[in-house]
Amino acid sequence: MSKIKIVLVVIILSFLLTPTFKADAALSDDANYYEKYPLYSKYEKKKDYSKYKKAKAKYGFKNTEERLRYKKAYDNYRLYKKNPAANQKYAGLLKEYKKYKTYKEKYVPVKKYSKYKKYDKKEYDNYKNYGSSAYKDGYNRYKVFMADIDNVTTNRGPEIKVGLWSSNTIDLAANPFKITANKAFRVTNCAATVVAPSIAIGQNVRVSYAGDGVLNAYNSDPLILANANVGDKICFDAVDGNNSDMIFDVNRPLLYDGDSGSGYDQYRGKIKIQHSLDPNLPNDGNANCSLYQDATFPAWDPENACRRVWVINELPLELYLWGYGEMSTGGIEHLAKTMMVAARSYARWWVEYATKWDMAGFDLIASPVNQIYNGYDYELTHSFIPDAAQKTNGIIMKYGSDIVLGAYCSNTDGRTKSAEEAWGLSNHPYLQSVADPYGAISNPSAGNHMVGLSANGARVLASDHSWQWTRILSYYYSGINIVKEY
Repeated sequence: MSKIKIVLVVIILSFLLTPTFKADAALSDDANYYEKYPLYSKYEKKKDYSKYKKAKAKYGFKNTEERLRYKKAYDNYRLYKKNPAANQKYAGLLKEYKKYKTYKEKYVPVKKYSKYKKYDKKEYDNYKNYGSSAYKDGYNRYKVFMADIDNVTTNRGPEIKVGLWSSNTIDLAANPFKITANKAFRVTNCAATVVAPSIAIGQNVRVSYAGDGVLNAYNSDPLILANANVGDKICFDAVDGNNSDMIFDVNRPLLYDGDSGSGYDQYRGKIKIQHSLDPNLPNDGNANCSLYQDATFPAWDPENACRRVWVINELPLELYLWGYGEMSTGGIEHLAKTMMVAARSYARWWVEYATKWDMAGFDLIASPVNQIYNGYDYELTHSFIPDAAQKTNGIIMKYGSDIVLGAYCSNTDGRTKSAEEAWGLSNHPYLQSVADPYGAISNPSAGNHMVGLSANGARVLASDHSWQWTRILSYYYSGINIVKEY
């Protein structure tokens, strides 16, 4: 899969139970009812204003003077009815009495609708069908759903392990990783052995390859950290135990001639450097080792193709989403929420089900091979992304009890493709082909799978057609549940 940018960059992406609302078409319907049912009140007010106009024309008086004259006649005739003998002089006021009585009964009750003059628009007649019990019930269900969804929690979710980048062992020996941080951190073998109990702010730890699958940690000053052959894994975490505000700068080395560096070196949470040694994989370059080849690495390294050293970021899923790199511009709230829930579901699917990267030691990769993750640097410059993550904290899509693989693409040729059509997979029934007129471009870029959510289509639906994020998701993903998992 290739990179997807919400702006005009046309690159592609490959992409318990606490269900709060069923959406096997129901969520999409109820989102629609939620939007439409309030419009019915405009039709009702137009209708009430029409009642007022008709009553005024038929039963009203020309002016206050006339109304008061008829009121006096009405009152006098009532006296006659009470005591005809004493009030015989009012016996001839029956016509006036009836007119004022009808005025009171027919006009006075609807006079209050005169304030609805602004609703006297023909377009509001289009809303007359939105008041049925189906719309009302759907509106109420969706209102309950939104109240639950909007009850934002601070649970950061399960831990996710993200493969940031890798180096072959030869390059790493020449260009070690250099680790610094915003506060004191410790170095371990990812188990019980503490290599360095506390590395202070301003100090660094370098990691190189010692050979035979062993990683070496050191500092140029042996008083800080002498050379230590640690093993196939080295872990870095906060001395104070709070890794949520632990920011590591990994200082990615240049991996090849002309490599200018990623520009994204800072990451929240814990860092692990792991040599992906697997005795079951051949070391002769004949194996398909694409699982272990960094997506940005320009050439195969046949001798060590299956023997790479990975930098891995371990952190809570919600904090991972703060550095989500598939959106570059904000300003459309329901688009940001749509993309965030799709991205969270996509990541949860990889954590829960996928095994592709297991031998490398992580759940998914930070590149367009999975979905782009730029870490703390991106979080700082794109504040709308953490905002969207926090507003949808813990919300994912499910199909029955299964987490949805939230695949998405930048655009389509006018319709999305099913997973079976694009990938030959029949085990993702929620990834069906749907019309995508707003996401269509004449020449979708090569490699665009066009499966799942269309980002361009979602953008237009959110910005130009006022679709809510839940409605957009349930349109592009068939038969889903939207749930608050934590």
